[in-house]
Amino acid sequence: MSGSTMMCRMNEFALKYEIGEEGKEEMLNMLNESLSVISSEILKSVKVEKVEKLEKVEKVEKKSKLEGIKRYKSKKAEEYAEENGIEIEEFKMMEISKKDVENLVREKTKKEVGKESKEKEEKVIVKKERVVCSGINKQGSVCKSTGTINPEGSKKKYCFRHAEDWKSFECESDSSDSERNEDEGEGEGEGEVSKEELKEEELKEEELKEEEYN
Repeated sequence: MSGSTMMCRMNEFALKYEIGEEGKEEMLNMLNESLSVISSEILKSVKVEKVEKLEKVEKVEKKSKLEGIKRYKSKKAEEYAEENGIEIEEFKMMEISKKDVENLVREKTKKEVGKESKEKEEKVIVKKERVVCSGINKQGSVCKSTGTINPEGSKKKYCFRHAEDWKSFECESDSSDSERNEDEGEGEGEGEVSKEELKEEELKEEELKEEEYN
C-alpha cells in the first residue's frame, strides 16, 4: 500500500468519526511508530537467522574436522573424482587435493591394464581331439580316416566305410590293436586337428563313397 493511499484512508477515517487536525496528527505519529517497530523486528529476525545459519555451518565444519570426515580441498578435485567414478572413501588422506585424485586415477588405470593382460595370457585355446578310425582296409593297413561314427554297442569310432562291420574289427587281437595305435600316432595331425580339417576329411570320405557306389 502506497503512502498517498494510506493518507487518503486516514482522512476518510477522520471525517467519518469527526476527528480534528490534532487527532489526525497523533494518529499519523502512532502509525509511523508502529511501522518503525515492525521494521526493526523484521530486521532482527533476519539477522538472527543469518547468525544461526552461520553458526550451524561452523559447527558442521568443526565437527567434521574433529570426527575425521574426509573432504576435497577444492571443487575441481571433487569434480575430477566424479568424472572418473572415484568415491571419496577410496582415499587414505583426510584432505584430498586434485593431485591426489590424479595419482589414484593413474594407479587404477595401471591395475586395469595389468588385469586385462593377465586374462589374455591365461586364455587357453582348446583343440578338438581327432579320433582315427579303428577299422582296417582291404589291403590290411590301418585306416587313417577320421572316426566320426560310434555304432551302438561299439567301444570305438569308425569312418562311414568301416562302421557297418565294426564287430569284426573289435574282435581283432590285442597285438593288432597295439600295432594299429602305433600307426595312428605316426599319422598326420598326431591326435589334434581343427574343425576345418575334420570337415575336410568328412567331405573327402563322402566323395570316395559316391565314387564306390558309381
